[in-house]
Amino acid sequence: MTIRTGWVLMIVFLAFILPAHAAVNITSEGLIVSDTGYAGGSLTVIEVVKNAGEDESGPVTISYYLVNESEGSATKVPIGSADLESISSGGDYSSIKTFLLPLDLADGAYQFVREVMGKETTPVQQKTIQIADTMPDGSDADLAGSGVIIPDKAGPGDQIRVIAAVENRGGSDAGKFNVDLYLTNRSVRAAEPLLLGTWEVGSVPATGQASTTRTFTVPKGIIAGNYGMLMDVDPGNQVAERDEGNNDWYRDGVIRIIAGGSETITSPALINTTTSIVVVAQEMNITNQS
Repeated sequence: MTIRTGWVLMIVFLAFILPAHAAVNITSEGLIVSDTGYAGGSLTVIEVVKNAGEDESGPVTISYYLVNESEGSATKVPIGSADLESISSGGDYSSIKTFLLPLDLADGAYQFVREVMGKETTPVQQKTIQIADTMPDGSDADLAGSGVIIPDKAGPGDQIRVIAAVENRGGSDAGKFNVDLYLTNRSVRAAEPLLLGTWEVGSVPATGQASTTRTFTVPKGIIAGNYGMLMDVDPGNQVAERDEGNNDWYRDGVIRIIAGGSETITSPALINTTTSIVVVAQEMNITNQS
């Protein structure tokens, strides 16, 4: 037997004896990004990612970009990244990052793009962000629901983790107000929305955002089916606004209520949350575009 043949046999032996490790699979379980932004203003990205692979992920970097859909070149503008700690198999990671947008960012409609470890991936929902070149100055507050992240299934009586965010698109600070969160089932005729709970918001600065992570209990008498989520922002009209028509946020079919009693949705043993403000150097808009 030659030396070369011996090496081939050794490699084959190791392939059968040593355990195979599946590739790390990082999936997006929920994403909240504002629909509007301003050149030189801030943009908050809230995301829950999950390691759907069989191995621990190791450190994970998620990079975020804006792509101007109105430009023929469709150049990616980097806005920042989230550096996550290692995620165990089946575990998730909640990240909240606020980025400052470049001052010379042209107005227009931008597609929100994300990359996981340098590879572009599709978020759970496509996001288009309308960028304006001037920020509102001195105008009334303008509250709007930014979004909700909720488990995709639960049972009657279960406790579920809900991440919700609201934003102030106006030029003045918004004081104290409430946000009511409902489950809605439009397939049941005359069914009333079911209140999950109320979030008391202290204040939101002009062009700013507020977010919360809460645990709510699914009503025990709920009917099985697919439910939407309704976020009623400032139902008591506590804040004087320039436009109250955009307060509510609604998405259909975001959670499935399972029949036959409670199916417990357990939270991971370790849930990490990061919050930071990242200043993006303006030269990045020129040198890092690709």
